[in-house]
Amino acid sequence: MSLLLFILMTINALAGEEQKQKDGNSNLQQYISGKFGFYQASDGLNNGLLFGIDGITEFTHHNFFLSGAIDAYYKQTFDFFKDPKLDISKQAIILLPLHANFGYELVEAPTADTRVYAGIGGGYYFYFYSIDYRKSSGGLLGSLTTESESKNGGSVFATMFVRTLIGKIFIEPRIYLASKDERSIGGSTYVVNPSGFAITLGFQYH
Repeated sequence: MSLLLFILMTINALAGEEQKQKDGNSNLQQYISGKFGFYQASDGLNNGLLFGIDGITEFTHHNFFLSGAIDAYYKQTFDFFKDPKLDISKQAIILLPLHANFGYELVEAPTADTRVYAGIGGGYYFYFYSIDYRKSSGGLLGSLTTESESKNGGSVFATMFVRTLIGKIFIEPRIYLASKDERSIGGSTYVVNPSGFAITLGFQYH
């Protein structure tokens, strides 16, 4: 929840700082955008909400833009352990994909204030995982104890997207193709694989 509040506060602060100055060159336009939407993950990471912010530099004379972005996904209910599985009492994961993107303008309809971009990108995702699980001390009369551990890691990923911008509002379907990160906790192996699909609604500010 604190991560969500931080993202929303950041978007609000950045949106308030409208960049009215051009860089001495009308070819360059700079924007900041915030988005949220549905993320359908694979390999044990359950579906959930995705939030993101990005900074965009558009080259208007050449019909493309470059952007840097960070997305955020938080979840407490999921199952990415291989057999044998742990007896989990509580867990949580925060996933943070950082990426750079290239988008090319496919369609522009000035009368409708609408533009459509398609693009590709790539970057590195980080994750932070914490878990509480029950473990037997062994033997017939062994008791259960609770162990707490945390892990973090990440790997590279690629992404493809289409952004339809109407005024300042956009809809963006995006595909994530990520490398898996495999580690172990308490004698069990888990696999983080954030490959999946997201569709988000966003607001782009000049």
